[in-house]
Amino acid sequence: MTRTVDHDSTGTPGARPSTGSAVAGVHQHGYERLRPVMRLWYLWWLSRSRHVLSPRDEPTARTSARDADTVLIVGNGPAHGWGVSTHDQALVGQLSRASSEATGRPCSVDYVGDEMMSIESTRAWIRDTDVGLYDTVVVLVGLNDAVRLTPLDVWERELRLLVSTIARRSHPTARTVLVGVPPVRSAKAFDSLLGSVAEQHGERMNALTELVASEAGLEYFRLPAGLRRPDSPHGCAEGYRRWAQTIAHRIAPTLDRVHQGQLDERLPRHLPQRSFEWSGGERLVEQAATGGSDALKDLAKEAEAEFGVDVAVVSMLDGSKLWYAMNTELLPVSIPRELTFCDVTVAADDVVVVEDARKDERFAENPYLDLNHGYFYAGHPIHSSTGETIGTFCLHNTRPRKASSVSPEKLREFALRAEAELQSYEPAPAAPQPLTRRARREAEERAAAAAGTPAAPFGFPV
Repeated sequence: MTRTVDHDSTGTPGARPSTGSAVAGVHQHGYERLRPVMRLWYLWWLSRSRHVLSPRDEPTARTSARDADTVLIVGNGPAHGWGVSTHDQALVGQLSRASSEATGRPCSVDYVGDEMMSIESTRAWIRDTDVGLYDTVVVLVGLNDAVRLTPLDVWERELRLLVSTIARRSHPTARTVLVGVPPVRSAKAFDSLLGSVAEQHGERMNALTELVASEAGLEYFRLPAGLRRPDSPHGCAEGYRRWAQTIAHRIAPTLDRVHQGQLDERLPRHLPQRSFEWSGGERLVEQAATGGSDALKDLAKEAEAEFGVDVAVVSMLDGSKLWYAMNTELLPVSIPRELTFCDVTVAADDVVVVEDARKDERFAENPYLDLNHGYFYAGHPIHSSTGETIGTFCLHNTRPRKASSVSPEKLREFALRAEAELQSYEPAPAAPQPLTRRARREAEERAAAAAGTPAAPFGFPV
């Protein structure tokens, strides 16, 4: 599930090392000794959250209006949409409507991220996003970094790199807004004594975020505590509406300046539609949004029992992303390809087994590993009907295991069954259409010319 990512150079503006501020501090705060405990607590919560409602549909709210404002949300936590079933109910749709109310203009909003995105992996998540298409980029990252007690120097360094990356790739008229971590204990999952530790750490992260924003000339603000209802303790549409209104109020003046004062520099924004290289990709992703096909879900459960692993899953690698065909209650709908084990399996077009990713130089420094603790991996490639390697059947386990614990032959059996299912997603080839009389005549003339014999009149034999 993870793979090492490259790091951008720190030689660009906004990406300089920590200023050595008193907020970051040279020493480690006493509570930070709890970091191993907090990381395990977060992992435990993730494992328990598989039945919590969250969106699985396409994270966009688009309008066809030519003069629409365009906003990109990069985030996790509040941006993920816990407690609601669609992105229209979550921050994406709510911000599109709230921004339109604030400016009087239509607004298209896209979201890039996931609960499993951390500050260290954020640049990988946005790598294939054309940031230059957006008027404003809203960065709302950090809740899981607060819970996991990401070191403050790491937070500041990675935030500076992210700000630099966005600035370098944005349109000259665009603006970036940094949003602080909301009170951690306002989330039901973290309303506890350990949540108080995370909230304290989040406050220190926010101080650093404000510092980075000030130095880079960016706007910074914080969201209020989330709204919790007895019938929707993990989040609700009204709560996301209130957050959206807060954000819309803060970004409306920026959107107005871009729209009114710099129209001559503002390029038409044509946000791209999602597309896939493999012909069955769209159908697979649509099914995954509702849990995946029964055949693939049953196959995954059978494999989990057969191999005794935490998760078995079918993945599709398409372009720069990996998409999961099922088990998205535990796994993101999609993740950057460069963070995955499966990218190695597809490149090798052979079985790949990783006993302990922490000891494997290909994956040990991968930031995604710190979130999912998926240390063991075994994957077998899956092919399309025309022979291209399009994905994998893979096994994940939080505890390391010996390679001998997985039979390559048995893994291949499961992969071939998954392959047959995926190939059935490919559209059937169009049936050949009967030739018209003219087409038959032209074909016969070409054949006759090639053979050096005269063609028959009106298609009858000579």
